[in-house]
Amino acid sequence: MRTVTPAVRAGRAGAGAAMAAAMLFGGASAATAETQVEAPQADAAPSLIAPAVAPAVGIPAAEAATEEAEPALAPVAGTISIEVGPTEEEIAAAEAAERAAAERAAAEREAEQQDEQSTETRQDEGSSRSTERSSRDDDQDDSSQESSSASSSSSEESQQEKAAPAPAAGKGSSILATARSGVGTPYVYGGTSTSGWDCSGFVQWVYGQHGINLPRGAAGQAAAGTVIPRSQAQPGDLVYKPGHIGIYAGGNQFVDAGNSRVDTSERNIYSGSWTFIRVG
Repeated sequence: MRTVTPAVRAGRAGAGAAMAAAMLFGGASAATAETQVEAPQADAAPSLIAPAVAPAVGIPAAEAATEEAEPALAPVAGTISIEVGPTEEEIAAAEAAERAAAERAAAEREAEQQDEQSTETRQDEGSSRSTERSSRDDDQDDSSQESSSASSSSSEESQQEKAAPAPAAGKGSSILATARSGVGTPYVYGGTSTSGWDCSGFVQWVYGQHGINLPRGAAGQAAAGTVIPRSQAQPGDLVYKPGHIGIYAGGNQFVDAGNSRVDTSERNIYSGSWTFIRVG
């Protein structure tokens, strides 16, 4: 079967129109010929058919071209596909959010480290302060004990008897030897024996071993003798400052019952306003 195209349909339509026009004009010519006497004028009808054929063929051809052109656009429009990705503003916003999250995480880590360091620092400072307080408390204990000894000596001085005569100068070395025999005895506030003594209790015990009765307090013991220059001091003499007393050992040394940290020991005469005293 032959396919009928728009052009063929247009041609057939034009031919049909031409035939209709020929019949129309042919009928009109026949009627006119019947009324006329001359027969040759009847042949004029065919000359009118030719002009009517050309205009009828051109119009369907233009419509066919339009019909053929329109379907060609449909497939092209259907195949177009456009994908739209993220804009630059969206990309920048996402990057800014990531940076902000990273900065917050870093800040949190830094805050945690600072808290840990701060805790360690407070612990170290607390330990240092505790050590310092302990050291100050020891010093204050020594000072309070020495002050108490001095006040006790002052009260006893009013009730004490006159001190025994001073020993001869040759006894100085023996007094020092007795003092050294007490090295290592514990310091006990208010004590007067080898089981434990304080500074004036120690001096009283040492001199008592040589028959010399000294007052109980450090101030009273210092008042029982005679002040001498340091250049004239001999082993066995007394070394005194308010609140504390010991026995001179020569050079820059003395034997004393200092405090609970050093107990009874032979050591350097530490800084202070010391007075050298000879009993007798």
